[in-house]
Amino acid sequence: MSDNNQVWFLTGTSSNFGITLTRALLKAGHRVVATARTPSKLPFVTGDRLLVLRLDVNDVPSISQAFDEAKKRFGRIDVLVNKAGSNMLVELEGHSEIHARDMFGTQFWGPAHVQKKATAIIEAQRSQGLIFNVTTVMAVFAAPLSTIMCASKAASESLSISRASSSPFVTAVNVRPGGFEDQPVAVIGEQLPSYAAKDLGRTVAATIRSYANKPPPGIGNVRKMAETLIALAKLPRDKLPIRAVVLGSDVSSITRAVATKRVAHIKHGQHLLSQVQRSGPRFKEARVWFVANANSTLGQNLVQVLLASGQRVAVALPSDGTLSPLASHDQLLVVHSPRVNVDALGTVLNSVAEHFGRVDVILNAPSDRQESQQDDWETAYAIAERVFWSPMNTMSVALKVLRERNPPGAGGRIFNILTTVSTEDSSVAVHNALNAAVNIGTAALARELPGRWNIGVAAVTLDSDLHADPETARTLIALAELSQSDLRARSLLERALWRALSARHRLNCPTLARSKQCCAR
Repeated sequence: MSDNNQVWFLTGTSSNFGITLTRALLKAGHRVVATARTPSKLPFVTGDRLLVLRLDVNDVPSISQAFDEAKKRFGRIDVLVNKAGSNMLVELEGHSEIHARDMFGTQFWGPAHVQKKATAIIEAQRSQGLIFNVTTVMAVFAAPLSTIMCASKAASESLSISRASSSPFVTAVNVRPGGFEDQPVAVIGEQLPSYAAKDLGRTVAATIRSYANKPPPGIGNVRKMAETLIALAKLPRDKLPIRAVVLGSDVSSITRAVATKRVAHIKHGQHLLSQVQRSGPRFKEARVWFVANANSTLGQNLVQVLLASGQRVAVALPSDGTLSPLASHDQLLVVHSPRVNVDALGTVLNSVAEHFGRVDVILNAPSDRQESQQDDWETAYAIAERVFWSPMNTMSVALKVLRERNPPGAGGRIFNILTTVSTEDSSVAVHNALNAAVNIGTAALARELPGRWNIGVAAVTLDSDLHADPETARTLIALAELSQSDLRARSLLERALWRALSARHRLNCPTLARSKQCCAR
């Protein structure tokens, strides 16, 4: 088929970009399926080379119906542009759970369903197809007031590439556009009183809110963006960007800065790991730890080490979960929570604060490797509850508990522990995508918290074979003792790095000649 006579399927066409791309495609001679949640908002109607359809990415039947009608009309699909999305600037605590889940669904589950349907059609054609997944620089840049936006876009990018790589007929490219709207409109959620207190001084979140009230016009050119996508679609598949293409000088600058910062964070993380392994955990006083998903491998390991070191521990378990034989320990509180929604988790954390008088460290232990097949959406949704919503909702609830149930300024620490899973294995594509979501979502939250609260938030990614190692638990305990300025929002603990640090420490250990025990232990 001629490159100038392809069938393009667009979602979210009612946006400025969607309208501009549709016009550019028709001018270039292509056939276009333009979909929108409300088709009446589109400034054009169905014609010889244009089919206007209703499609709501949160309504799976409407996705299937739109693709069926497109296939019936034009006989094929060559290029998919996944553009549907929504955003609201608000602190994580300011999101209602219903709104957060709806936003995540629009920007993660919706595009996933659309891509799955398009992939099935392209594979049946046995021709090469292309998927443009239009995201945002916030898929890699942790932006305050955009926790759910960052998380959903990072997850969408990961899943889109992973699932396309498992098909011999589909190539996926994530597109991160810059600001190109002539009259941008920012939807700003109501600020909670805790974040507006005068004694907090000037915060990052407050600065963003004042800026977002009157956002300036984008510096990008939407017409050039549309032309760039059309030009990219003409390239041989092996010449396309491997993972993502950035469009706009503003996004290019941010992307370079993010890459530089990531290298700095890795170096800082190596330094901290070396430091905590050398000194080991040093408790200023007994802490109260709350460990979610405590019946996991790492959870049980951590609880044992904590109790052995004299810490007080509360654990959250599913209804049928157990921690035997630790359940009878006098410094251990076991709480069962069958659900991971905000209300249920709020009840659990407040009961822990009531029992011990405070909560100092909240740690979400990781689930073990979670597998799902591409058509098994029920399993995928269940994985999301464990891997994504459990830690995100726990963080949202924990902020209020640490702020209001602890002494003023005492603050606390929140850790989300993630498991490394293979990016090459399609059976864990959903797990891997949700890991990416939690990782950047945690970093975005860390940036929106006022410094005076002294609440440190961090995501730590661990190789799965480190979960049962007591040294891992001791390192996590030591990280919890770091000052807020030393604690980084994202850390990576891999087996290779771990071995290198351990080997270096053993060489420098003054007691090694006299004992088989390492002094850091």
